[in-house]
Amino acid sequence: MGIIKKHNTREYDLDNDYFINRVELKDPENEHTHNFIELVYTLSGKGIHKINDKEYHVKSGDLLIVNYHCRHAVIPVEHLSYIDIMLKPEYVNNTLMGTEDIFLLLRLNDFSDLSNSVIKDNILLSFTGNDRKKIEFLLDWTREEQKNAAPAGKLIIYSALSMLLSLVFRKMTENQNTRSTLNDQLLSYMERNCANRLLIREMADMCGYTAEHFSRIFKAYAGLSPVTYLSECRIKMAMELLTATDKPVELIIQECGFSNRTAFFKKFADHTGMSPLQYRKNQK
Repeated sequence: MGIIKKHNTREYDLDNDYFINRVELKDPENEHTHNFIELVYTLSGKGIHKINDKEYHVKSGDLLIVNYHCRHAVIPVEHLSYIDIMLKPEYVNNTLMGTEDIFLLLRLNDFSDLSNSVIKDNILLSFTGNDRKKIEFLLDWTREEQKNAAPAGKLIIYSALSMLLSLVFRKMTENQNTRSTLNDQLLSYMERNCANRLLIREMADMCGYTAEHFSRIFKAYAGLSPVTYLSECRIKMAMELLTATDKPVELIIQECGFSNRTAFFKKFADHTGMSPLQYRKNQK
């Protein structure tokens, strides 16, 4: 049981319906494709997965979904240890024979209650607390059963992988993720640190999302894009400094994190309908 590399290609296949493998990666893994679903769970270290020219930064507790026929490469940033769960949809249900998309599993009755709320481009998931313990328990169990080939081992592996998929799909639902990682505490953090250089990618990593997915659900939660929200926070900070201090406008621009003077004046006028000096005068 294992992975088969097609002759003179960088394409891989499975000689069975599933295979669970632990990988210790010190050197970059070359770009390749595969004819199966891949769930990559990071045990320790940090790394970058490249999927179809997009980069996904992973750390301990992260699970990345790699669909059929995607171009995939892995670059370890620190010594990277991960579990690679490789399987074909027909392993879960024979009616999916020949299916080449993990999300078609959602058509099955077992996942029907999740099918309408899964965000399909939310492929980088971050597990913490009890959910992380559950994931790692299931992975250890399946690897042990795969190794020992004990009686009823195949049934145990099937059940464990079905539970694993259920946890993954549940984590991919928008409401679940929005409640757990997007909340007023994140908004308060952005308000307190708006004068600093806050990168969308770094905030997305904090929440376990891609930058694209983070931006979309942030707007749904806050009513503004992350960039606009940061800009609004900086303008509000400038308004407070103009009211409470006699600091020069040029110094306030710097302290509020604006790198472009012209952009500051335009955004301030859009927000207040007046220039900074006019605003200060009106507040006295």
